[in-house]
Amino acid sequence: MASVAPNFCAGPFGALYDFYIERPRLTQAIGRLVWGIDSSVLYASMEPIRRAPAGATIVDVPCGGGVAFRALRPGQDVRYVAADLSPEMLARAERRARERGLRQIEFSVADMTALPFADGEADLLCSYSGLHMLDDPARAVAEFARCLKPGGQLVGTAFFADGSRRAQWLYEAGARRGHPLPPHREDLRRWLESAGLVEVSIGAQPGFAAFGARKPD
Repeated sequence: MASVAPNFCAGPFGALYDFYIERPRLTQAIGRLVWGIDSSVLYASMEPIRRAPAGATIVDVPCGGGVAFRALRPGQDVRYVAADLSPEMLARAERRARERGLRQIEFSVADMTALPFADGEADLLCSYSGLHMLDDPARAVAEFARCLKPGGQLVGTAFFADGSRRAQWLYEAGARRGHPLPPHREDLRRWLESAGLVEVSIGAQPGFAAFGARKPD
């Protein structure tokens, strides 16, 4: 198992996080104030979940408290697997699924760098804001690619090293407590391409952006 940074969202801070992440306007205000980022890209990047065809398999890792569930409709005919290394986050995600009436969601304890899914299992793999927590994010990206079906789509968001001065100060403070530093976007592009993915896209927004790629047919 790869080293993962402590997840403050799994602790007492998680209740506050769960409150504001479900409120896009509040999240955007906090994102600008604290990190100097445009967090609206997080919500926009969830559109492929809404458009997923009947019978599709969607893997959401790390699912956290279930922020991406907002894009899933009750009764939507998909297999949705919400996976996270933290049992505390999975418990929160299960509560959110019940509140939203989402009965099609399965839950799985999973390490991003060693996913418990078969090769070519997912039509869509979503990974929101988790790569910066890993010592070896390239390994996680390779796992994402492995789990995608030919033609499958990868979407997600990531924090990047080119953030505001305030964000860089926060990253450095986190590093002194054992947190990895966020990747450079050139690194993410290299990891995606090295994993055999094509049509790689990474948003231009500094500090935090959406990314996407596709597994060749």
